[in-house]
Amino acid sequence: MTDRHQLTPTPVRIPLDFKAQLKAEAKANDRSLNGEILARLRSTFKAKRSTSTQQKGKQS
Repeated sequence: MTDRHQLTPTPVRIPLDFKAQLKAEAKANDRSLNGEILARLRSTFKAKRSTSTQQKGKQS
């Protein structure tokens, strides 16, 4: 895995109310804001992969 300090920052505009929700969730989950965003994105991709695999099984 790449050292996080070597990654190029990716600026994203997030509405202030949404950012406040993310910060609160990050604190509740003992993560940084960046860590919370990454965890949520990863879970979205995992869920999508899982759903895709289930749908392929039903088509067979």
